[in-house]
Amino acid sequence: MLNKNTANQSPVTTPKSKNSQIKLIREAYSAIPDMQDGFKDVREYLFDLNEKAERQHRKGAPYGIKHGLSVKDAAKLFTVSHLLDGFKEPDKWTVDAIISIRSEVLYAQAYAKRFHKELAEWASKYASPFEQVDYAELMKGVQS
Repeated sequence: MLNKNTANQSPVTTPKSKNSQIKLIREAYSAIPDMQDGFKDVREYLFDLNEKAERQHRKGAPYGIKHGLSVKDAAKLFTVSHLLDGFKEPDKWTVDAIISIRSEVLYAQAYAKRFHKELAEWASKYASPFEQVDYAELMKGVQS
């Protein structure tokens, strides 16, 4: 769902401002329907997986880099994005993918498939606007 190549955007399409993208990320995350897996809140579980992955990802950043997006907002972005991707393609990954695909992506696909009916209204509202969210642009920061 993330906009991976902004260079191919039509000149008529203007990318959303950083603030409006962050607002959309937070709104879409907050609007994820309540889904329970036993005693586990699915939204919070996926958030925790994505937060851990984002923190690990940032450990490799050079000293002095100021990220343009907080870890928590990045985790929300990926929680929403992975759920939307899983909703769109609930059978994209097979069990064999577990050795090469990030676990948070697989969990999101599994939950999107399990809760497909519950996510339908949410996905129809956020799938299209979320295509304009650009992680690379949001992460642009300044070096100190």
